[in-house]
Amino acid sequence: MRDPHLAVPYYPYGAPCWVDLLVSDVDRAQAFYSELFGWRWLTGDAASGGYTMALLGDHPVAGLSHRPPNARIPSQWTTYLRVGDIGVAAQAIANYGGRPLGRPVRIGALARTMVAIDPGGAYFGVWEPGDLPGSGMLDQPGSLTWNELLTRNYDVVLDFYENIFAHGFIDETENGGPRWSTAHTGDGNPAFGLAEIEDDWPKEIGSHWVTHFATENVVTSVAHALDLGAQLLQGPFDGPYGLGAVLSGVEGEVFSVLVPELD
Repeated sequence: MRDPHLAVPYYPYGAPCWVDLLVSDVDRAQAFYSELFGWRWLTGDAASGGYTMALLGDHPVAGLSHRPPNARIPSQWTTYLRVGDIGVAAQAIANYGGRPLGRPVRIGALARTMVAIDPGGAYFGVWEPGDLPGSGMLDQPGSLTWNELLTRNYDVVLDFYENIFAHGFIDETENGGPRWSTAHTGDGNPAFGLAEIEDDWPKEIGSHWVTHFATENVVTSVAHALDLGAQLLQGPFDGPYGLGAVLSGVEGEVFSVLVPELD
């Protein structure tokens, strides 16, 4: 297999730049997402701990890791925010009410990473880039197009990300609707959505990030995903970021397919 292209979009500080999937059955997950998104796989060498990347064409678009049997973290998609110094980020996360999970991990020459829990209970990651600044493709079918954080602790979580990542939040709440806003990075570009989980949602739904992958046709993608063993959780619906649907994958991991509105 040829090496992936590492010329990628520019990711400013605090921008979601990478996503990866933690699952127990790697082979099953690879088969599912290869069929759904047309991905192929590049397994790293010993220096990267065998870290596996999904390629769309020759562009790296996501990562895949094996979940140990005793892991406390569930099978899930993790959104990584770009940082400059992961040690500084880890200290800031702890100072502002988050909880780093273990020490930073080096993925060979690609990056240093760490997973943490924010004050609302949502898992997220930080990404100090090396040779891989982030996803090599955005907004194309089968690649990352948007990230959204749903939380039950809206005010505290907004302050947390604002203080650590210098996000500027623009309130988008409509009259009578749930609170939501769009986080912007220092260059003014939208980074991710923040939405409040209201009391009428089922109690078992905790705070969580949702990774949105682009598609040209939501109905077709949902039907294909269901044929492959996924479950439909919500939609299709016309939301603030485009026409989308929320699914759970082969081990219950939550993700979305979305026709992005890029204007």
